[in-house]
Amino acid sequence: MLVLAISYSTCAIVVFFRDLQQIIGIVLQIGMWATPILWDISMLSDKMKPLFKLNPMVYIVNGYRSAVYEQEWFFEHFYSSTYFWIFTVTLFCIGSLIFKRLKVHFADVM
Repeated sequence: MLVLAISYSTCAIVVFFRDLQQIIGIVLQIGMWATPILWDISMLSDKMKPLFKLNPMVYIVNGYRSAVYEQEWFFEHFYSSTYFWIFTVTLFCIGSLIFKRLKVHFADVM
């Protein structure tokens, strides 16, 4: 659902602004390194944790990690789950609105 929301948000705009494709690649690279896949978020200071937890993929990665190692389900963390789904649904609604409005102009630009 999150990947579809990101795709809807970016694919329609890339048709009109070709340089945005390189910017999206850079942002995704930064987002990958900011996601605690190979490192644990508990290694960060208390001041930096809220900044990194704004990344919605932190919920997914920590959910898998806690399900495998700590034997607790990812949806047991109410606030993280709520933030993730609010972020995802909001991005999906904005992306689908952008896509629907720009879809009629695709044939002219392509």
